[in-house]
Amino acid sequence: MTQPDKDIRMPQTGTDAIQETPSPQPHSLAYLFPITFCSGIVLISLGPVLDPIIRDLDVPLSQGGILAAGYAAGRVLALLVLNLFLARVPLKRLVVGAALLQVVGFIVPALLAEGLGLVVGGLVVVGAAATIPIVVPVIWIGTYAKHTAERAMLLILIFFALGVVVSPLAIGGALALGAGWRWVFVGEAVFSVLMAVVVTILPLADVTSRENIRLRQLREALTHDPRLLAALLLAMFLYIGAEHILNIWLAEFQVETFGASQGAAAVALAVFFGGMMVGRFFSVRLTRYLAASRILAISSALMAVFIVVTAFAPSFVVSEICIFLSGLGASASYPMLSSYVNRFPAKYSGLLYSTVTLVVIVSGAVFAYAAGPVAESLGMRTALGLAAVPAAAVVALSFLLPGRAPDAARGGAN
Repeated sequence: MTQPDKDIRMPQTGTDAIQETPSPQPHSLAYLFPITFCSGIVLISLGPVLDPIIRDLDVPLSQGGILAAGYAAGRVLALLVLNLFLARVPLKRLVVGAALLQVVGFIVPALLAEGLGLVVGGLVVVGAAATIPIVVPVIWIGTYAKHTAERAMLLILIFFALGVVVSPLAIGGALALGAGWRWVFVGEAVFSVLMAVVVTILPLADVTSRENIRLRQLREALTHDPRLLAALLLAMFLYIGAEHILNIWLAEFQVETFGASQGAAAVALAVFFGGMMVGRFFSVRLTRYLAASRILAISSALMAVFIVVTAFAPSFVVSEICIFLSGLGASASYPMLSSYVNRFPAKYSGLLYSTVTLVVIVSGAVFAYAAGPVAESLGMRTALGLAAVPAAAVVALSFLLPGRAPDAARGGAN
């Protein structure tokens, strides 16, 4: 997904010296908020229903990560199709079509699944569909809000976190009232239909100059600043590994460690992302005073510390408090890392963010799957506590990333 070359002037050397004139912003950034909110609702929904699916289908704990792997496979497939074939499809149609595809991915296993296979297949479809509304807002930001990238990413991801807070609360409430995972999937399908209707109404501006990616453009993007890109991708791989262990296994941790009910355990995810949402709200102000790399270091360090405290908390109540603090600590890491995509020319925004998303998917699948055998052999506390290791590694990597973008705006994004 590339755009035609814009006026690029490099009065200095190095990535931080790149200056580009962004395209005029056609409408408020706020039109992206419902899209990111809805993507948060869907993206987090596997974690709260992992234990109900495992118990209903009699799946060993060590195989629980297969569900996350299927979800990840669908996301990889979506990235390939999105970048190779769908550049001429307007952004609005992409998001609406993805929402309708989610309906199929949820309804089929909810009505027909008798074993793990059909559930994994449904998650492949849902994973593919859920990837589109994650990538689309960043394509838009890369074109229309390039020099306010840090603030713009934080603002849209506040609404993403809001969706991630609401989803576990709703699912946890449904489970507490006796609904099974199949009814949860039906509810997700209904929500996906509503999402399609809302996005259809939104006047979402397209990025008309996107192109289907070919090998030449891929080489150009990957070699533009290979050192920065390598540091960014490695840091994102490690951060998402830490976060995804929590996303997938946090509810199961509460059940196995404290004997919490499935409904109460699902709330733990809402608590985690509630902390993340609060942290992102306050981090918007930090972008005025601190460089992205420094905010990233602080955020990842706090995340690592509170993951360890959460893993070895003595009681359910204490763990819930620590989970909130873990989310608060982790809040700025993903937005700050994502904002580095906009240190590259705007024509590479879609492609590079898709590359970052691919790393996110692979990392989430690897770490989420690996946590299952660790949990079965060494216990859930150890499996959760190990998430602190990649989070701490991100702190070290943050010192390899540059500071402020050139001409970074001091004002807020619309």
